[in-house]
Amino acid sequence: MRLGVVGDVHLAFGPKDVAALDAEGYDAILFVGDLAGYSHRGALKVARYIATLKTPTWVMPGNHDCMTAQQMFAEMMGHEATIAMLSGGEEARVAELREALGAAKLTGYAVAELSSDVSMICARPHSFGGPNFAYKPYLGRAFGVENLDASGARLCDLVDEATSERLIFLAHNGPTGLGRERHDIWGCDFKRQGGDFGDQDLRDALDHARARGKRALAIVAGHMHRQLRGGGPDRTAFVRDEEGTLFINAARVPRVFKDTATQTEQRHHVALRIEGERAEAEDRLIAG
Repeated sequence: MRLGVVGDVHLAFGPKDVAALDAEGYDAILFVGDLAGYSHRGALKVARYIATLKTPTWVMPGNHDCMTAQQMFAEMMGHEATIAMLSGGEEARVAELREALGAAKLTGYAVAELSSDVSMICARPHSFGGPNFAYKPYLGRAFGVENLDASGARLCDLVDEATSERLIFLAHNGPTGLGRERHDIWGCDFKRQGGDFGDQDLRDALDHARARGKRALAIVAGHMHRQLRGGGPDRTAFVRDEEGTLFINAARVPRVFKDTATQTEQRHHVALRIEGERAEAEDRLIAG
């Protein structure tokens, strides 16, 4: 099985990407989220391009998708009263995004059967990362999930529902437990002291899968951009743990850029290959 993984888009997606990804002959294409910049209109524009892909496609919405700039700022500040006051309209924006995506599937808290022997667990949508449960009012209304513990339980149920013993996880942000340094795959780069900014509910689901004897081949996510805030070495993008699970942070932002040496436009995604009980991945740059 060959899968194309598109990291945080932030508006950088168009017809050239559609042609390039379809030409790769992937079995499926996975978007880890953040189609938008800071407006819903941007996400809809990107979604309409995604809708023209001929390859089966799944889209995990990120913290920028279907949310207003004011909501994102309130979540960053942790103002619970403001968060509750600003919540509203998300359901309509999610419906608009789903319609704009056409045959591409907007997902979250779901199981997708990629093949007869590989199931995909689609994790919590709109994750902001870290210890706080972002967009609580909306997630409570839409999914009946109001905290990290409940979210972890929901994901564990999905693991049990999956028909295959071999699993892939699709998320916006990755799990906890993979390092606290700024440059670690989901380490916190906007605080001097660093810290683990992974999602505990996703870690709970991974641990549950292993306890049930299921094989987690790969966890695919983004959110924490590879280029660190404040400078320093690029973030680690690929990690394989002792259990053999491959963790992929596909958030190369900007994903469309000009190569300084050749002055040619490059378009980034990650190529993920599943062979038996092992996943392998590599960055792919396609000249635009």
